[in-house]
Amino acid sequence: MNDFASLPATSGLKALQALIRGELPAPSIGETMGIRAVQVEAGSITLEGRPDRCHLNPAGAVHGGFAATCLDGAAALALFSILEADVPHSTVDLNVKYVRPLRPDEVYQVRGWVVERTRSLAICDAHILDAQGKLCAKATTTFVIGAARS
Repeated sequence: MNDFASLPATSGLKALQALIRGELPAPSIGETMGIRAVQVEAGSITLEGRPDRCHLNPAGAVHGGFAATCLDGAAALALFSILEADVPHSTVDLNVKYVRPLRPDEVYQVRGWVVERTRSLAICDAHILDAQGKLCAKATTTFVIGAARS
């Protein structure tokens, strides 16, 4: 199991840079969801997401939960990039707007960035773009920072 919080004292940014370089194993959610980090800087991250047949709803379309997970993940990692790796943070609100459907086996760019951070809360935005750069979905996420892990 990969848990960035168990790393020796390091920043979230350094942990994410090591992950992208392949020096740390990816969290299992990335494999499950078909998501991988490709670029990071303090306060923002870019992921690639590729839904497959495992992400289809009964109607045969990519389930909206795939987009929501990608958006929440990008927002959370953007926040993580400005925290120490052992600082807990958790989603308390996720507001998603769906613009265009996602299609299986296409690669999407998922970008997340920190909008505002206080001592105990952060607001982050994220969006999903298709290969032509068209907006497919966007989200605003509120996180609590420093909440105890259960």
